[in-house]
Amino acid sequence: MSLSLPLMDSPLALTYGILLILLIVYSVAVPVSLRMLMDSLLGRILGVLWIYGITESLGWVYGILTAMAFLLLLYRSPSSPYDSREGFDGGGTVSEKRRIGKRWFVERVLGEQPVAIATDRVTTHPVQE
Repeated sequence: MSLSLPLMDSPLALTYGILLILLIVYSVAVPVSLRMLMDSLLGRILGVLWIYGITESLGWVYGILTAMAFLLLLYRSPSSPYDSREGFDGGGTVSEKRRIGKRWFVERVLGEQPVAIATDRVTTHPVQE
C-alpha cells in the first residue's frame, strides 16, 4: 500500500493567494482613482474576466478569493450605494447639543464620539391614505 502525498499548489499560486488576502484585508488603502476605474463598465467587464480566468487556471479557491477582492474594491468605491456616509439625513440643519449624562452603551462599546445631534425632538405623523 503506497501513501500518496496531497497535491500542493505551485509557489506562484501561493504567492498570488497571499497577495489576494493582503488586498482583501487592506482594500481601504487602494487609491480612489483605481477603485473608480474598477467601478466603470470596462472595469467591471475586466473584473469578471479576471475572476473567470483565475478560476479556470488556478481553481475555485483562488477564484473565490479573487471575487472577494474584486467585490470589496467595488464596495469601497466612492460611487458605491453602500458608501459610508450617513444615511439618516433629516434634511434639517445640525444643531450642537450639550452632552448631559453618560454616553449611551452603544457609543461606549463601539468607541463612538458623536459630534452633533441633528434634532432632539421626534415628530410623528399619522398614516394618510
